[in-house]
Amino acid sequence: MQESPPPALQGETTSGVLRAIAVALEPDPQAAARARRTALDTLTSWGLHSLADDLTLIVSELVANAAQHGEGTIVMVLRQRGDVVLVEVADASPGLPVTCVQSDESESGRGLALVEALSDDWGCRARARRSGKWVWCSRSLSSRAAAHVGRPASLEAVP
Repeated sequence: MQESPPPALQGETTSGVLRAIAVALEPDPQAAARARRTALDTLTSWGLHSLADDLTLIVSELVANAAQHGEGTIVMVLRQRGDVVLVEVADASPGLPVTCVQSDESESGRGLALVEALSDDWGCRARARRSGKWVWCSRSLSSRAAAHVGRPASLEAVP
């Protein structure tokens, strides 16, 4: 993966971000669970019920990757401006995330594929003032990014 900056949230200024939360997490086995709870509570309080499940799963995968493969304290940021929600997760490791092709029997290695499927765009960039990287994804409130995921088949298709 090559470095890429997150999309600018339209009209963003220091005071222009409508909603934002940042949480520091220790890189332990419970980091992803704490991040999930925080993300779900935050997104629900922002009234983003339609995106809460997908974005909470994305947060969980990115934080789990940072805890397993990264270094140092993990920082999770959620920001919303208008129609776009941006999820960012930072750790102190300079290593870029790698999407893996896993066999059907593999029990891990699908996290970034889920992030890609559930977001409109994603990438990573170096941290500006510290060592390490930010892995980010964006999702529009009107997105069809995950329209095909988890939808039951039509009964008309059943013989």
